[in-house]
Amino acid sequence: MLNQDSEYQSCIQSSERVSWRIDELLPKDTVIDFSRRILSDALTGTEGIRCLSDQEKLMLNQIRSNSYAHLFLFLEEYAVALAAHRASLELHGKPTHMRALLRFSEEELKHQQLFARYTSAFARGFKVAPALLDNQVQVAKAIMAKSNLGVLFFNLHMELMTQQHYIETIRDNKREELDPLFCNMLKHHWLEEAQHTRLDFLEAQKIIAQEPETVEAAMNEYAELLQALRGTLNAQLELDVQTLEKATERKFTEAERKEILEAQERSYVWGFIGMGMKAPLFLSRLRALSPMAEQRVLELAPTYYCN
Repeated sequence: MLNQDSEYQSCIQSSERVSWRIDELLPKDTVIDFSRRILSDALTGTEGIRCLSDQEKLMLNQIRSNSYAHLFLFLEEYAVALAAHRASLELHGKPTHMRALLRFSEEELKHQQLFARYTSAFARGFKVAPALLDNQVQVAKAIMAKSNLGVLFFNLHMELMTQQHYIETIRDNKREELDPLFCNMLKHHWLEEAQHTRLDFLEAQKIIAQEPETVEAAMNEYAELLQALRGTLNAQLELDVQTLEKATERKFTEAERKEILEAQERSYVWGFIGMGMKAPLFLSRLRALSPMAEQRVLELAPTYYCN
């Protein structure tokens, strides 16, 4: 049997050390600065769209940044359910494991509230009300219909993707003047997600130690979840373009719409799927769990390397 108690205790201690409050990070009366880009072009892919003016590119960058925040609120619906379920399995079992997993669940709820507060502030200050997906509960239920191991693989991808985003496009970005409020929010989001990635790994270890034969099926589910995620991203993309048309007060021609959609689909898929699959820590964690799992990701990855 695995002896993981010290690892779970370490996760609790790290979580307590980096913990933050929403009101300190994003006060209720926050006013967003719409004079600058919010996220890096590496994540929004707006600068290369030739049919848009500079002002329209700025608007699309801001719309995409708001959608980015909303998608974390949207996708963390299943993460709350996953952490709460894994914690429930430790009832009358290992209290340290349960405490770490309950903390995981509470922090994911806090992240949802943080991003909801941001999107509300954005809607107050932006030219038009942004269109955003609202079926997160149905999506969460569909994800949680998969096996725990399949969802843990997917969640490990999503959480380590946030690290990749922060390191590549914010922390090490020397070229772009980005919104410091949003950058700081994503930094603190990642500080807590770092503990969640450790817990995903530990929980996956538990399952694989007891049922090693389930890895292949779980990786098939991971691949299915990536395809479903792509559909979700495309649905939000359509709403982004609707918001952009309203904000710019012009109807795009068929050719313009095609250029925008193609550029933005590449950006969304690369940012949420390709970057996650290539994250060094994601690959190394999979290798430690099962070399076959890492190999499957390496085989799938070229499908999503759209950048």
